[in-house]
Amino acid sequence: MRLFNFRGGENRRSVTRRRVQWGSYIAMPDAKRWVKCQTRDLSFAGARVQIDDMPDLPAAVYFLQMRDRLAYEAQIIWSKPPEVGLQFTKLYRFDEVPSAPLRGLIEKMSE
Repeated sequence: MRLFNFRGGENRRSVTRRRVQWGSYIAMPDAKRWVKCQTRDLSFAGARVQIDDMPDLPAAVYFLQMRDRLAYEAQIIWSKPPEVGLQFTKLYRFDEVPSAPLRGLIEKMSE
């Protein structure tokens, strides 16, 4: 299922995404593994990210937006390597993340 038509066709989303090019991370729920990714487009509801060395990803992940220091609980709603589509379910500022292992990972990444 294609969620974003890059050829200028109709966008079926109810929320407009804006194109960006930011470095970000996807962390597994247990915060033991993470991968670097590039955010390609973003809205308050979700994002399209590119992962060059794509591992097997669980359906639920954390999307870490380093630019604004935000962590999103997210569902992977589509995957077409090297890109995945994320739908955000919850949003936290880095200092409010409820998971201690994830807070520790964020601290390491921020150093």
